[in-house]
Amino acid sequence: MKDYDEKKLKSVTKEGLEMDQTDDEKKKIEEEKAKFEPLCKLMKDILGDKVEKVVLGQRVESSPCVLVTSEYGWSANMERIMKA
Repeated sequence: MKDYDEKKLKSVTKEGLEMDQTDDEKKKIEEEKAKFEPLCKLMKDILGDKVEKVVLGQRVESSPCVLVTSEYGWSANMERIMKA
């Protein structure tokens, strides 16, 4: 199912998820991304080839991180199935 009630459905486990935001919220998010850019670079250096990229997101508030797949890549479950 790709649509429901004239709304397009999108997987929350893939990158590119965008929520409706006001201009003030968008500005605050850009400031936070700039503030945490050195930390993201450090995490990418530490993790190396284990991750494609490290970015700051607004998806969760109660967890320190979320692993997501690329927009057109396999889901984690599909990757597990293919490796088996």
